[in-house]
Amino acid sequence: MRVLQTKHNGIKFQYREGTSDIKSFKEVVVRDVYQRRYFKIKEGDHWLDLGGNVGAFALLVLSKGATVEIYEPDPFSCKMIENNLKLNNWDAEINQMAVIAGKRKRMNMYVGNNQNVWRNSLYRDWGNEKFSVDCINYENVITDKSLVKMDIEGAEMGILEKMKAYPQKMVFEWSFDIDKSLTRYRELVEKLKDHYSEVRATNFDESYVLWQDSWFPPCTNVYCFD
Repeated sequence: MRVLQTKHNGIKFQYREGTSDIKSFKEVVVRDVYQRRYFKIKEGDHWLDLGGNVGAFALLVLSKGATVEIYEPDPFSCKMIENNLKLNNWDAEINQMAVIAGKRKRMNMYVGNNQNVWRNSLYRDWGNEKFSVDCINYENVITDKSLVKMDIEGAEMGILEKMKAYPQKMVFEWSFDIDKSLTRYRELVEKLKDHYSEVRATNFDESYVLWQDSWFPPCTNVYCFD
């Protein structure tokens, strides 16, 4: 598999040809989907990147003069993170582990379809190969002082529903192709409103209780802050 290189706004990025690596860079760095007028990465911040994939969010954080601690269970993706940090002469702590709600030390990770490795999941078997990864309970990672980006393909659901220590600021992706229940999503959003003055989330027509297969994309970002 060839490794190619691109850059945007001075951020250099290596990616594996034919994989979702370049999609991640375009989404996170080029289109800047995580930052909004009301939600910014600030110089001096320290972020937790849960679901580091190949390092796009980490590179964005570091480009803003902030620091980042990365959790990514896929060893091949971790190697790409290392390469991309080195390429930009930046440094960050990389933990080759999946963050989960439970206490299991090892779980199977299922590889996404069509080389979409950013869809690798602990909670959906895509019918492709699988491999075993190390896990860590979220309580050993997230505190009420944390700034958190969480994109972990279904593992976020159990974490958010059990969470007791709420980060200062958090953005997470909710994956409807892992669980189609809009009721579960709405209940979680309402729970978060008890802990944050601002919860910016997609509202779905109340007549729908399930995410519809014709809707795209099968996920949404939720932003929590004060």
